[in-house]
Amino acid sequence: MSFCDVAVVILAHNGQEYTNIALESILGAATKPWEIFLVDNASEDSTPELLRHYLPLLHRAGIRAVSWRNQENLGCSRARNEAWQKVTAKYTVFMDNDAAVCTRDWLSRFIACFEEHPKLRILGPKLLYPYLPHLLQCAGVAISPQGRIAFRGRGAQRHDLRYEVFWQAWALISACWMMRTDLRDTVGMLDECFHPVQYEDLDLCLRTRLAGWEVAYTPLVEMYHFEGATTAAGGEQAYKLNIARNSLKFRERYHELFKSFADELPPEEYRWLSHSEMGLGEEVDLTMC
Repeated sequence: MSFCDVAVVILAHNGQEYTNIALESILGAATKPWEIFLVDNASEDSTPELLRHYLPLLHRAGIRAVSWRNQENLGCSRARNEAWQKVTAKYTVFMDNDAAVCTRDWLSRFIACFEEHPKLRILGPKLLYPYLPHLLQCAGVAISPQGRIAFRGRGAQRHDLRYEVFWQAWALISACWMMRTDLRDTVGMLDECFHPVQYEDLDLCLRTRLAGWEVAYTPLVEMYHFEGATTAAGGEQAYKLNIARNSLKFRERYHELFKSFADELPPEEYRWLSHSEMGLGEEVDLTMC
């Protein structure tokens, strides 16, 4: 077991069963973060009790663990920003509470990429569905000239050769990513206008690129992600309305930039397929490799 100069930030608004999986995966990995911030964003389930249970377990594993509860749901950007501001490690990982570690030495692999690419500031893993046969969920984000968003490789086979290479991206999703902690000083924090969630991560990536830094995807780190298990928990109608509202803000902010983008994907790749259309099974397998 080795420790890395990394802080992991996990924000939880309900979904305690997923938070449990996420924390177990961190404890079971071969590389451990130096510190972890567990933020309960006004959960209404048993999340507070769960986090109290894990604090001594994390401490015994040698991880500096800090946790607090917000009395109201502050939204993703503000709650993550408050934790990010407290980080003292060189690198910060944002990890959704419905994500789980797949690659045992995930942190050291992430760091090796940063050391190889000095201008790199945000790095995303290969996100996999936790359901067999572990189809690809996201290998970075493609943006069309009209500002449409697509998850590269969504629904492809896990080892599709098109997504087995390091890729310089304009944007990633923050279900899990590692970034240089000092990005908060050179580019800034997550923009809290994207409330309560959605598009704040894409916005930070674009600001990072426009500031002259690199954003990238690596296939060398794999993570499981249940996709929307917690962000969509407030109901489908509210979820779709929030996406539409923040999508409009995002497109209005960057529409001139998007005009310079080439179409990376055919039009059908921008259609959001259902799990049944992709052929996802129901059996969950969170085996580490």
